[in-house]
Amino acid sequence: MFIKLKRASRTSHSEEMTIQFADERHMGGDEVNIGKIDVHYLGDQIVGTLLIWQEHVNAFGQAGIDLDDVISQILAEVSEPIGVPSEYGIEIYYPSLAKQDFISNYADDEPEPQQQAVAQPLEGYAGDQEGEESTYEGPLEDDFAKRLRSRPADQ
Repeated sequence: MFIKLKRASRTSHSEEMTIQFADERHMGGDEVNIGKIDVHYLGDQIVGTLLIWQEHVNAFGQAGIDLDDVISQILAEVSEPIGVPSEYGIEIYYPSLAKQDFISNYADDEPEPQQQAVAQPLEGYAGDQEGEESTYEGPLEDDFAKRLRSRPADQ
């Protein structure tokens, strides 16, 4: 299983990134978003907050995926680039995606109906035998990331 981070926003000393599977997609073609990380780059360390959606944590356990390995991959992506401090202190939480929401006062932000997370089985999980269907199931839509992607870049 390979993790990729997709930047949602950045300042000179911080970033917000969604966490996705690099080579997996939902049956509808959407990227599989398993959480998000907010990091702040200090002079000698990285601090931040890592959220992994509880629905994925549960699915990892059922699929025999070691959550510590997933977290290590995420933190390696954040702390290994040249010029970035290698020491970090990251708080980790496992909130439910179904209880997550996004609120803003953007001028063009129209209320959208709240969507519930829908579990969908995925095929071809990295490491699975060819032709077998993965036991991994995860939420179909991440409303937070969807709203961030729809926000104009100049705001």
